[in-house]
Amino acid sequence: MNRFSRSSFENILIFLFLGTLVSCATIQVKPIPPPPPTAKLRVYVESFSLGPSHRAWKVPHEKFVESQVRGTERVLKRTGIYEVVSSQDVRAVIGDQALSYASMKNDDWAQARRIGNALHADFILVVTRDKSNVGTGEWVYIVTTELVNVATGKAYRSNYTLNNVTAADSEAIVQLIRASYRDIFSQAKYDMLSVAVRKGRAYAPPVPAQSSVATATKPIEQTAPKKEEPSRVAKTDAPSQDLSGSGLIEASKKDKDAKKMVVYDLESTEQHRIMALILAEALREEVFKLKQYVLVNRENLQKVLEEMALQQTGLIDEKEAVRTGKGLAASQVVTGRLGQLGKTFVMQAKRVDVETFGTLGLASIKFTEGQEDEALNKLPEFTRSLVGLQ
Repeated sequence: MNRFSRSSFENILIFLFLGTLVSCATIQVKPIPPPPPTAKLRVYVESFSLGPSHRAWKVPHEKFVESQVRGTERVLKRTGIYEVVSSQDVRAVIGDQALSYASMKNDDWAQARRIGNALHADFILVVTRDKSNVGTGEWVYIVTTELVNVATGKAYRSNYTLNNVTAADSEAIVQLIRASYRDIFSQAKYDMLSVAVRKGRAYAPPVPAQSSVATATKPIEQTAPKKEEPSRVAKTDAPSQDLSGSGLIEASKKDKDAKKMVVYDLESTEQHRIMALILAEALREEVFKLKQYVLVNRENLQKVLEEMALQQTGLIDEKEAVRTGKGLAASQVVTGRLGQLGKTFVMQAKRVDVETFGTLGLASIKFTEGQEDEALNKLPEFTRSLVGLQ
């Protein structure tokens, strides 16, 4: 090997070594004080724009990151399950240090988990956007969403692509990102439920006197059909949008004869509320899979509940639930409860006809404390029984 070749080879090695050091650079983190105790799942959201730095985006990366965190917080908060780490907390932990998607991904999320730990997060949600010119003048938009358990490192991934978007960008990315939430929830619901149960036990807020025992042991009563008085709830003008995600908003079934249904959150004690909300989201997912109903989206439901000064946390009784369903042009509503007696949980649900107020279906399952996954395993059968398919 001549002197020139040897020198060039050594320079390449040095360049590669320095590149490795840069890619593996350790992000310095400064832990913040623990937030107030809660059973909600705390989520740290991070976003990246991939591809060459010269690639033109209609929405600049900085605005994309800001809108993504804000939009994700808005979408996740509607479920009642999550709290999103604020941008102020993220800055307090990492300051102005620049994060690299490649370095976070390539070390099996170890760097991201260090940041998540410093933020006292349960999960990290990473959203990336990319686009590729397929050589025909058309662009393919790619949105990838990854959810990582901070404690265990277990990761879940959803990937969506959209063809024939313009090189300047498209608002369709909003649809893709929200659609990916449904996939992530479907994959991670067992993990989420496990974390929620653990946090619920640690949280253990004061329980009112007639709490869980009454909730667990009192059976859901069947109601004889009767003519319901006209609804006092004004119909909402908010359009149903196909913004699927984590069971938040369901795509409409094409069949014009399909029944429209509202599935309410399960009534529960405060300690088990997040667990109940996750099970309710999973129940909506199972109903959606049956393709028998058009599910009212949570956005419209939330709007009507707010107009009625009601909430889905046990403060809405069955009669009000039916009236709200009628205001949303639904023909059926599902209400239910989750309770605990000793080490046994009981999950019950009832399907009610909005016009007659009659009971159309009942379902109940039991599962053991410490084995909450049983509820998710039994949910498909529970759902089919509730809607009368078995």
